[in-house]
Amino acid sequence: MTSIRKKNEAELIAAFKALLNEQCYGSQSQLASALAEQGFKNMSQAKISRLLSKLGAVKMRNASDQVVYILPDELAIPKSRQAIQSVVVSVKHNNMQIIVKTGIGGAPLISRMLDSMGEAAGILGTLAGDDTIFIAPSDVANIDKITADIKRLLDV
Repeated sequence: MTSIRKKNEAELIAAFKALLNEQCYGSQSQLASALAEQGFKNMSQAKISRLLSKLGAVKMRNASDQVVYILPDELAIPKSRQAIQSVVVSVKHNNMQIIVKTGIGGAPLISRMLDSMGEAAGILGTLAGDDTIFIAPSDVANIDKITADIKRLLDV
C-alpha cells in the first residue's frame, strides 16, 4: 500500500510540475481543475498550496504578461556574488526585524540561503514573499551586527 501511495504522489508531483511549466495557471483553483482533468480528484486549496510551496513555485509574469505560477529554473542557491548582487536590492532593519528587498521572484531563493545559515549567524528564521524577506534575528540586541553580516554575505 505504501508503494502505491508513493507512486501516486510521484505522479501527482510530475503532473503538477508539467502544469507549472506551461506557465498559464494564475490561481490555485485553476491548478486544481487542471489536475482533476488528469484524474487527480479532490485537490483542496490547502493541498495545492503545499505542492506550490514544496516545489518552490512563485508567481511571475509570463511572456503573455499574465501573472502565473512558475517553477524558477534556478531553484538552487546562487553560487556567485554576481548572481546574488543581481537579485538583492537592499538590506535594512527597524530594530526588531531585518528586511531584504529583492527583484521579483528572488526572495524565496535568497531566503533559503539565509535560512541555511541558521542561528549560528544570528538568524532565527525567515519569511519570504515574492520580493521581500522578513528576517527574525536571534537577538535584537545584535541586530546591527547581524544586518552588517547579511549585507557582507549578500555583497550589498
